Amino acid sequence: MHLHLRADSIHLSKSHAKALDDEFFLSHPAAYFASRISSLLATEHSAAVPTPGDEPEFFAALGLSKTDSLLAFDEQDRRLQLAVEALSLRHQAAEALLRFMYAVTAAKPKEGDSPSTWLLVADSPNALIDVVQKTMAAVNSDEELFLRCLFTPGTRVDEKVAAAADTAVAWVNHASSLLTGDELSVNAAHNKVKHGLAVSTRGDVRIEFITTPPNDLGQIPLSAFGEGKSVPIFDRPMLTYLSRPHTNPKQGLEAISLRVDVPVVLAEAWMIANVYAAMFHARARRHFGDDLPEGVAPYPTLVIGRLPEHVIGGRPLGYREAVTLPPDGTTAPRKSGLFFQGSFIPMDVDYGSKVSGVVVEG
Repeated sequence: MHLHLRADSIHLSKSHAKALDDEFFLSHPAAYFASRISSLLATEHSAAVPTPGDEPEFFAALGLSKTDSLLAFDEQDRRLQLAVEALSLRHQAAEALLRFMYAVTAAKPKEGDSPSTWLLVADSPNALIDVVQKTMAAVNSDEELFLRCLFTPGTRVDEKVAAAADTAVAWVNHASSLLTGDELSVNAAHNKVKHGLAVSTRGDVRIEFITTPPNDLGQIPLSAFGEGKSVPIFDRPMLTYLSRPHTNPKQGLEAISLRVDVPVVLAEAWMIANVYAAMFHARARRHFGDDLPEGVAPYPTLVIGRLPEHVIGGRPLGYREAVTLPPDGTTAPRKSGLFFQGSFIPMDVDYGSKVSGVVVEG
């Protein structure tokens, strides 16, 4: 309605393409992600539950006015919800960045259509592996293409600009890994959350490596834990999902548990979104030219030198284990083990030798 468009051809006309992109480039992707991140960070420290007095329109829509227990949850439920939403937001940032990059580097308009960045994003392939592979092929075929995507026209490439580009490349690669990596299958986690919430979330499980076994009374002293004495593995909300990896030969079913450190995951999302916002503004400048209309989001300050390994650090990312054997009956299942940023530690848990213990003062 507000676009003032009327269909007059089976193809997208030049005027319609311009009108679409005039509207699209008034979006504020950085502000959207900043608002989402701020909301989740604030919610992490709040256990407030809306009441009919706080949110009368919500309760009125339900035909209720006197209940205070409709939205009941406890502190652990809130932590788990935040973990799921943080993972989803990081994934959304990664997908937004790569689909936009695909549109401005690799995509071609359909025959007869005038080019529209908005439409090229909307028409990008369903399969993320296709989006990533075609985008990377285009970028790798032209050494200046990434710079044109990231910076506004006329930017002089000096040492500072080159350093910002190197940092942005690292975050594009990280986003690509989140979307297509099949070792920890983070994309599968997002799909399981999105399609039916087919995941298990736990906030009451702590897994930690210690060197002090239980004594004859089944007791483990509290002094056995701490820096230099024990190694926490899962000490944050944990999200577990089932996945069938896309490997050849085929693997069986796997169970994967992700350790979700909400502030770190949100920091990853911000870094990815910052690169996306820079590319979005650069493309807007190329669309509008020097006469930018009011409302175009400003070019963000690009980060220099803060790479994924600096944000994530040495924290464990997750644990993978086989649930069923590969279907051909001869292939060995993939090794169980712990994932860190850039590394994997195989680990075979001996469930048959488990012992019970109680942590006591001492």
